[in-house]
Amino acid sequence: MRTRILASLAMAALLSSAAMPAWADTPKDQLIIGLSMTNLLTLDPAEAVETESFDVLNNLYDRLIEMDAKVPSKLVPGLAEKWDVAADGTLTFTLRSGAKFQSGNPVTSADVVWSLKRVMKLNRGPASFMREIGYSGENLEKLLSAPDEKTVVLKPAEKINPEIVLYTLARTVGNVVDSKTVIGHQKGEDLGRAWLTNNSAGSGPFVLRRWSANDAVILDRNEAYWRGEPQMRRVVIRHMPESQSQRLQIEQGDIDVARSLSAPDLKAMAQNRAIQIQKVGSGGFYYLAVSTADEIFAKPAVREVLPYLIDYDGIGSAVVGDYGIKRQVPVPADYPGAIADPGYKLDIAKAKDMLAKAGYPNGFSTSMLVLSDSPFVDIATAIQGTLAQAGIKAEIVQGNGTQVYGKMRDRKFSMIVGRSGGQMPNVLGAIQAYTSNFDNGPKSTQTASLAWRTSWDIPELTKLTTEARSEGDEAKRTALYKQIQETFLNTAPPLFSVAAATQPSAIRANVQGLTEQQARSPYWFYVTKSQK
Repeated sequence: MRTRILASLAMAALLSSAAMPAWADTPKDQLIIGLSMTNLLTLDPAEAVETESFDVLNNLYDRLIEMDAKVPSKLVPGLAEKWDVAADGTLTFTLRSGAKFQSGNPVTSADVVWSLKRVMKLNRGPASFMREIGYSGENLEKLLSAPDEKTVVLKPAEKINPEIVLYTLARTVGNVVDSKTVIGHQKGEDLGRAWLTNNSAGSGPFVLRRWSANDAVILDRNEAYWRGEPQMRRVVIRHMPESQSQRLQIEQGDIDVARSLSAPDLKAMAQNRAIQIQKVGSGGFYYLAVSTADEIFAKPAVREVLPYLIDYDGIGSAVVGDYGIKRQVPVPADYPGAIADPGYKLDIAKAKDMLAKAGYPNGFSTSMLVLSDSPFVDIATAIQGTLAQAGIKAEIVQGNGTQVYGKMRDRKFSMIVGRSGGQMPNVLGAIQAYTSNFDNGPKSTQTASLAWRTSWDIPELTKLTTEARSEGDEAKRTALYKQIQETFLNTAPPLFSVAAATQPSAIRANVQGLTEQQARSPYWFYVTKSQK
C-alpha cells in the first residue's frame, strides 16, 4: 500500500510541474489525451502489437521509411533519405545526416541492423511480421548488413514483392532503437527488454518521461529532433476507461483529445462546434473468433452456423456507430481486389436447424472473452443475445489486454470478440492475419497470426497468401487476392468479420494537425494549438 501511495504522489508531483491546474484549461504547448489504457501493455517496439502502444511508439521512434500521415498508402522518407530496389529485390537504404537519438548518439546503419535483429532474437509478436515475409533470426544475420555508417542493405529472404517488405519496415517492427543505450541497460540476455518496457531509446519527436500502467503516459518533446522542434512541449495520455468521463472533460476543455468514447457519446457531440470528430480507417476489423481447439468449435458444421447468429445490421447501426462500417469480409470494401460481402443475415430459425443437424438441437454453453472497453463489450453483448435465441449460452468474461489477448495468444479460449489491425493498406495487409498459418504447432513463431491463435490449420490458404506476397504482376496478384478471400469464406473459418474498424476521436477545435491525419497511429509532431 505504501508503495502505491508513493507512486501516486510522485505522479501527482510530476503532473503538477507541467502547470496543469486540476486538469483544466490545457496549456497551449501541451496535448492532453483521454484514452482507455487497458490494452497498453508495453512500450518495447520489439514486443508491442497493440494499437494503443503503436500510438505512443510512433512518436518515440523513427523508421527507415514511413507511411504518410495524410495518405497512408504513400511511403515517404524517414531516417532513410532515399532507397533503391534492385532487380533481385535487394533494398539499399541511404541514411540522412544529422539524425540523433535522444541520448545524443548519432543514428547509424549499425543501429538499424541491430534493431531489426533484436526483434528476431527476442521473437515476440512483432517478429511474426518479419517471418511472414521470409525472415528469421538465422537468415537475417546474412541478409541484413551495414556496409558503412550511412548504408543499410536488406536482401530478400524469398521471392517477394519488394513493396511488401517496404510496408513492413514502415510499421512499428521497423522502429530503430539506440543500440548503445539499450545494450548499456540490458540484463543478462534480455537485450534491454525489461528496461525498454518503461523507457525509450529512440530518435523520434518525443521522449518518454513516465509511464504508469493504467494511470498516465507522459512524453516530453525532443528538442534536438532532426525534423525540428515539435510545437507541443509535452503530451500526456490519461487513463480514462469511462466514456462519460472523457466526454465531460473534453466538453469542458480539460482534455484536448478523447480516444475511447462510446458510439452514443460521439453521436451526442457531433453538433458541438467546439469539438471535431475524426474517423480514421485502420484497415482492421472487429471480429468474433472461436478456437478450433475447442471440441465444439472444432466442428465445421458448428462454425458455419455463427454468421447467421450475428446481427450485422443492428451492430453496425446501434452498437459500432462511428467505430466501424458493416463488413463481412475482413478486407475494406474500397481496397482494389476486395470482393463483395456474402450477404449473411441474422436468421435464428436457420441457425437452429443447422445446430440440430450439427448435433446440438438444444444448443450448448460456452464463454466469450472481451475487453472491458467500448465498443468491444457492446458488440459481445449484442452477439450474446442473438446466440441465446438459438440456444447457445455464452458467458461474457471481461478483462484488460493482458487477460483477454494473453489467453488468445496462449490459445486458451473458446470465443472472443476482438479487433485486428491492417498491416498494409492493401488486401494482403488486411487479410493475411486471418489466412496465413505456416506452423500450427504450439511453439510456432507466428503468435500474431489470428489463424494460429484459433488453432486453424490451413495449408491451402497459407500457400495462396504466400503466393500473393511474391507475385509481381498486378493483375495476377489481384486475382490471387480474390481467390484468398473466396477460399477463406468457403472453408468454415473460425474468424468472422463484424465490421471494418475505424478509430474515432473527439478533438477540441483549437487543436490543429490531427483531423487531417489518416494514418493508423497519429504523429503528434504535426500538432499545434491556437488560443481558445
